[in-house]
Amino acid sequence: MRRFILLCLLFPLWLQAKELIIGGTLEPPLKFLDAQGVPHGLDVDVVSTIFGKLRIPIRIELTDSGARLTRNAETGVYDLVMTHSYKPERERYLLYPQQAHLRHSWHFFVRKADLLKIRYDTLSDLKPWRIGITKDFSYTPELTAALADPAYHFQEIPINQLQLRKLIAGRIDVVPMPLVTAFAQIKEEGLEGKLDYLPKPLKASPYYTVWTKARADATTPALMAAYDAELLRMKRDGRLKAIYDHYGIPYIEP
Repeated sequence: MRRFILLCLLFPLWLQAKELIIGGTLEPPLKFLDAQGVPHGLDVDVVSTIFGKLRIPIRIELTDSGARLTRNAETGVYDLVMTHSYKPERERYLLYPQQAHLRHSWHFFVRKADLLKIRYDTLSDLKPWRIGITKDFSYTPELTAALADPAYHFQEIPINQLQLRKLIAGRIDVVPMPLVTAFAQIKEEGLEGKLDYLPKPLKASPYYTVWTKARADATTPALMAAYDAELLRMKRDGRLKAIYDHYGIPYIEP
């Protein structure tokens, strides 16, 4: 009976002709374009594996602007968006599945020469320093509240990949980044030995591929349930870890 129910759940999805448009920002090794402009990365492989198993066609579109990604999600340009942490205000335009595929640990990155100079036990320790942040990124409630405090020196830009370059150039002093994203960029751009991170994490959060309310329809609940079921199987049978291993990313089950 359980198998019959699952088949009934998936059967309409196999007949679905609608191509799903999935948006994301450029964040190697999670999401990036090869020399031919084809999307690759851990997030891309996860959604491609799941929807390939469900026999649902997808098209992945990557942008270098978090603000553009949010606008396209709100207005219904995308069916789904990679890869978001949970934020209550995002429920206005997003639908979250049950299963996360990634756990990000965020730390403040600094120039290697400043590693012993800059300390972070509480956010107020960073008041003397120039802090880089990226527009429309989800940080912590404390950091978000601090944006309105003139005692801090925040510099906001729309493109996350520019943050480490600004840090190297001396235009900012600290920047919160996920370890996975930061170390991939450090390796890609030959920045080894120039940057390091402060030991205390800013946050560690599960991240999801999410549906947009603007494009949701009667098939969305069943599709989300099928997505959750397949992602859970990938965690249990080792396929998710294999994707992490392929990109050299340490696997911490989300």
